[in-house]
Amino acid sequence: MGAGDPGALDALYRQFLDDPHSVPRDMARRLAQLFEAGGAVAPSSAAGNGGMALLAEAWRLRGHLAARLDPLGLTDPAPVPELDPASYGLPPGSEASLRAAYGGSIGWEFGHIHDGEKRAWLKAQAEGAAALPSDAQRLALLGLLARGHALEETLQGRLPGAKMFGLAGGDGFLAVVESVIRESVRQGTEEVLMGGMHRGRFTLLATILEKPLVALVADLLGKPALPSGMEASSDVPYHLGYSGERMIEGKRVWLSASPHPSHLQLVGVVTQGRSRGKQTLRGAAGKRQVLPLLLHTDASFAGQGIVAELFQLSRLPPYDLGGTIHVIINNQLGFTTMPEEGRSARYCTDIAKLVEAPVLHVNGDDVEALFRAATVAAQWRARFGCDILVDIVCYRRLGHNEIDEPRFTQPQMYRAIDARPPLAALYREELAGRGMDVAPADAEAETLRQAIKDSFDAAKGYEVNDPGWFRGVWQGFRSGSQADMAAFTETGLPLDELRAIGKALTTVPAEYALDRKVARFLDQRRESIETGAGIDWATGEAMGFASLLAEGFPLRFGGQDSMRGAFTQRHLFVHDSENPRRHCVLDPLAEQGGVVCEAFNTPLIEHAVLAYEYGHTLADPRRMIVWEAQFGDFLNVAQPVFDQFVVCGEDRWLRSSGLVLLLPHGLDGGGPDHSTGHPDRLLGLCARANMQVANVSTPANFFHLLRRQMKRDFRKPLVVLTPKALLRTKACVSTLEEFGPGTGFQSLIPDAGVKKPDRLILCTGKIYYELAAERAARGLEGKVALVRLEQLYPLPEAELKALFAAHPKAELVWCQEEPANMGYFTHLDRPLEKLAGRTLRYAGRPAVPTPAVGVKYWHEAERKAVLESALG
Repeated sequence: MGAGDPGALDALYRQFLDDPHSVPRDMARRLAQLFEAGGAVAPSSAAGNGGMALLAEAWRLRGHLAARLDPLGLTDPAPVPELDPASYGLPPGSEASLRAAYGGSIGWEFGHIHDGEKRAWLKAQAEGAAALPSDAQRLALLGLLARGHALEETLQGRLPGAKMFGLAGGDGFLAVVESVIRESVRQGTEEVLMGGMHRGRFTLLATILEKPLVALVADLLGKPALPSGMEASSDVPYHLGYSGERMIEGKRVWLSASPHPSHLQLVGVVTQGRSRGKQTLRGAAGKRQVLPLLLHTDASFAGQGIVAELFQLSRLPPYDLGGTIHVIINNQLGFTTMPEEGRSARYCTDIAKLVEAPVLHVNGDDVEALFRAATVAAQWRARFGCDILVDIVCYRRLGHNEIDEPRFTQPQMYRAIDARPPLAALYREELAGRGMDVAPADAEAETLRQAIKDSFDAAKGYEVNDPGWFRGVWQGFRSGSQADMAAFTETGLPLDELRAIGKALTTVPAEYALDRKVARFLDQRRESIETGAGIDWATGEAMGFASLLAEGFPLRFGGQDSMRGAFTQRHLFVHDSENPRRHCVLDPLAEQGGVVCEAFNTPLIEHAVLAYEYGHTLADPRRMIVWEAQFGDFLNVAQPVFDQFVVCGEDRWLRSSGLVLLLPHGLDGGGPDHSTGHPDRLLGLCARANMQVANVSTPANFFHLLRRQMKRDFRKPLVVLTPKALLRTKACVSTLEEFGPGTGFQSLIPDAGVKKPDRLILCTGKIYYELAAERAARGLEGKVALVRLEQLYPLPEAELKALFAAHPKAELVWCQEEPANMGYFTHLDRPLEKLAGRTLRYAGRPAVPTPAVGVKYWHEAERKAVLESALG
């Protein structure tokens, strides 16, 4: 900062005044100090303004710390020295306009945003003329708040002690959600997908989504939300969702609130995946037309790790939604846990800084500030296509639920809450004081009270006749039974068509210079298809994907390092060795089918990714959606999603899904981790035709399994325990004829070469090849039959029964490489024995707490012991 060039210094200072972030902070301070001291180099037009500029910048960065956010007044803002004009040699009161902009009912937190255009826009919103509601909008908001209060008060009076997780104390949430929706509709939104918590769920459904009151009351009374006799578990009322249309701003808008489990933050990512699916179906305008609106509470938003994963995904192309609006009901209390006990961060929203999302902290009892924040949020999303958060700082008038007593643990807080009138009353008084006619809002509340009373009478005879299943994009689909899932489906293709697919899969742009090993890989793949012999697992998989694309089924396939393959087996993208470009071998087939192939690597995330992909399947049953775990045991990290959505979504909420999960599996001597996809856990969750579990032993059968998934008129999740060692096992290959006409997935592969076996060994997956090699070494080919059970749920009962009947005197053995407590036997022994009418002997590793040993010598000894037990 040399004094020899005052012109350069003048330019630097003008740059600082225009955008303080563009000048290093230490230099900015030195500039201000020099100019305030009256230095000769001070620009004449800026003399005396340096301190004011620094003060203004301090308020933009730290002003949210001075905002009056707590409606209870229990947590006054602490003094912030940077916001004091005296720190810059300025007189008291110099900050008045800044305090009005940043120190009121909205805490504008955007100092963490690096993009100058975005900061300038938010600065203009904070410091410019406030976007306040018109008188008509004020009365509409009052009417909404009055109806919400009337609904909860009336329901609590009629159902004392019922769990409703009321909104009282966070009533301003209704004003935010309604205002976000209305402004978003003005910006082009046609569909709003909401996912979130059960706090205020009934009030949201009744007032904003306009769910019929009779249906709502019937839910609360415990009447089934399903037609009589329908076999399903359903859910508690405050977990149920609802979808319907409303006329908003003169437009017909589809509003949907997703059903959810108690694990609160999961449904947010599921809703995002569903939003992506709906956006994709709408084409280029999808991101503008479909709004993901996620609803949170402070404790779960700050505490659940999936929230960080959600933000980590948000800006990546396969997950980008054009921005999500997050609304947080900040009760300043998590059940009985205070914020200082529940998080290390200052704000419950601090994790959003990960993606530089702005946060608007708002006093939950200032209705017009809530309206303003909601309007800014909707405009931000429409303008920048990025996430934004509205943090409603409020309180919880009742306990965590209506039968909880919060005064045991927060007596001081609840003394203040008990002394504070409801928000509807406060806003009514405010508007009446301005001379506005509030009688219409009073009438709305009274009308709703009477409607609720009438609904209690009508609910006595209320029954659901139509579950509302399989509509819209799901038209033409149905819920398949176990018999449907076990039935044979022909999925083979003409050989010339298979060869054409093989040629497309192995042809890359002529100008590409390929790595020598990759070129050899493609040559070998092409040769196996052309000769019709030695087709390996990865080739069978690629042909399955490619054939579906060519037939017009879009594909979305993602996983950790899945494009090359964690075991260097796949090479869906080939890279030019001399130029930064790559070619997806599936793209020509997608072009042939007129569809899109989304193939991508994912971050090292399982929890949120699985939730997102599951949500995507709910929106588009005609798209094959596949998620691959890097290793099968990585599903452990996403177990809540699997347990609470994938496994039971249809049984719980009538939400069908065709999601495919690939879990690399096999005890190959690699140690305890990454050996198992835990088939015991998978089978333990199977019931009532909820999903399919397979461990396939041939490339052709895997090809047919993938194709079958899309060729039937129902959708069920499919979990495949995919191989590792078999990817390069020479015996694990198929011929082209096994992909040809008349073929399809075989749930059971009998041993046709053994006519009168003394022993039937049933097995699945990789162990078959080890058994076959050992049987040959012992010369037992004519005495021992090896039967491969390729589909583990649902079992191919008719085929198994026929097999057992054909060999009534053969000893039955189940052989598995997995430990006894981590494999299939404990789930399959009773069903198999029932089908056979005789006992089934176990041959496998003993029960252990660790999935596999970590010493190769021990592994080999165990492997030999398993084979000896089966064949000895």
